[in-house]
Amino acid sequence: MLSLVLPTFNEAANIRSLVESIDGVLQSMPHEIIIVDDDSPDETWKVAMSLALHLPAVRVIRREGKRGLSSAVIDGFNVARGTVLAVMDADGQHDPILLLKMLKLIEADADLVIGSRYIEGGSIGDWVGDRRILSRAGTLLARNLSRAPVTDPLAGFFMLKADLFREIRHSLKPAGFKILLEILSHLPASARISEVPLVFRMRLHGRSKLSFKVNMEFLGQVLRLSFRRLLSLGPLVFFAACLAVVLILAPKAWVLRRIYYDLKYRNNVESAILTAAKREGWLVSDIELKSLSDTEVSFIHREHLRYSDGAEACLLSIEKKSLICAGL
Repeated sequence: MLSLVLPTFNEAANIRSLVESIDGVLQSMPHEIIIVDDDSPDETWKVAMSLALHLPAVRVIRREGKRGLSSAVIDGFNVARGTVLAVMDADGQHDPILLLKMLKLIEADADLVIGSRYIEGGSIGDWVGDRRILSRAGTLLARNLSRAPVTDPLAGFFMLKADLFREIRHSLKPAGFKILLEILSHLPASARISEVPLVFRMRLHGRSKLSFKVNMEFLGQVLRLSFRRLLSLGPLVFFAACLAVVLILAPKAWVLRRIYYDLKYRNNVESAILTAAKREGWLVSDIELKSLSDTEVSFIHREHLRYSDGAEACLLSIEKKSLICAGL
């Protein structure tokens, strides 16, 4: 049996069509779809429970007082009945048909199969700005932490044998959004890994979950896994790596320091950015902050399409929320 976990938070507008599509794709095989919802304010869990009334494969877990994609995936895996486990995003950005190709590779003796955006045939689609930059930079960092030579260790669409998960689950620390990176960092050397090309699609409805907090959680995960790896290489290498991290991150952190300690100022900046993004039809994740002052925010807005890039430098008034941009 295949057990597919869908971690959800505020996906009420997406979950019905996605689950019905998945159930159709998997109709020829034993399967279960485990929806793990973090008590969504939009009551995604209610929509999921209504689906369970007429789709026998659907199971719903509503987590109250607990949040986080990684821990939701682990909770789903822990109750799964299948011999094969899988996880995918609940916003429509992952194509369910890829599950069939992944399962064939598992049946052909792969232990873990990853949907990769960075092999031939894969793509990050219409991602832009900070999200594109974070994806590329984060992937480079994560590759060095992974015990396996994979191209997309930050993927959110993957499949693995249940026996492999049970072998490593007590070593996992499910925090943040990147559970695959955690799994890869604890894999036994004998694990057999395959990748299939994944074209990342636009979400159907709702807003991206990428945020400053998510970025910081990812950074914390990278540092934790880095320290664990570096400590095994000796104190000199560990010290050199820590110094390099400080030298790289300190200048940007210093320029943006006020949003870390001044809550009122951070809220005002966030309000101005959200207003401007909504007015211009941007995703907030398309914006890369460059500098801050008492009255203005300077940032780069990047538009990344599959075959072209565009960028503009922008100056945003925090109080008036007026915006001036010029192409780069």
